[in-house]
Amino acid sequence: MTWGFSLSEEEKKWQQHLERKLEDIKSSGTYSTAFLDPRQLELAEAVIRNKSGLSYTVYGGYSEAERNALHIFPAQHQGALPPVTAVLVEWKGGRDETSHRDLLGSVLALGLRRDQIGDIIMLQEGAAAVMVMQSKADFICSNLDQVGPLPVKCSIVEPAQLPLVKANGKEIKGTVASLRVDSLLSLGFGISRSRVVRMIKAGLVIVNWHPVNSPSLQLKEGDQISLRGRGRLLLDAVEGESRKGRIRLKLKKYS
Repeated sequence: MTWGFSLSEEEKKWQQHLERKLEDIKSSGTYSTAFLDPRQLELAEAVIRNKSGLSYTVYGGYSEAERNALHIFPAQHQGALPPVTAVLVEWKGGRDETSHRDLLGSVLALGLRRDQIGDIIMLQEGAAAVMVMQSKADFICSNLDQVGPLPVKCSIVEPAQLPLVKANGKEIKGTVASLRVDSLLSLGFGISRSRVVRMIKAGLVIVNWHPVNSPSLQLKEGDQISLRGRGRLLLDAVEGESRKGRIRLKLKKYS
């Protein structure tokens, strides 16, 4: 969905960098990006559409990946997927022994950039999957032996072999007075409206991968809201009005 936001200076520079990379693709050249968030993917596809003779594939390790890489190549050539694989991280204990944030922090502490890491999916029992570029997988497996105080072991696996469950999300049903972003955040994360407003004003909220600073922004089905440090909400369905005139809706919450 497009909200009509103008490009930030950082986004303009990022697009210009990509355009320079695309100029280097000759008849036999190709280019793979790092992992892109959905906003960057939107910007990248807009750049590629303005370049004749190029095609691309998108892949983040599984069909509903949030962070994806692009492989760009001459349109007359057969394409390939971006070189994404998975590192399986396992520990003794249950799923609650560590968190997405703990694992991401430990991986980044190895000296990797955030765009070298794709989605991190917490699996059902004592394991998580980290989507990475193939070039970084051996490095992570050789160096990641602890997440917080928890010893872990790592192995490289094909993403298709993983029992991925992230896309299911946690279903939340409730009612709100309106479809304002502050109302949905309050319902989805169990936070007071006044606190949510402060978070929005502090720049901690992103809607459809665009930063927002207005608590009154109206949303609709399919919109996604990210709250830094808390997770992400999907406005999955608007299900009519209650007898008291409130809006019934269904959210999906992703940690």
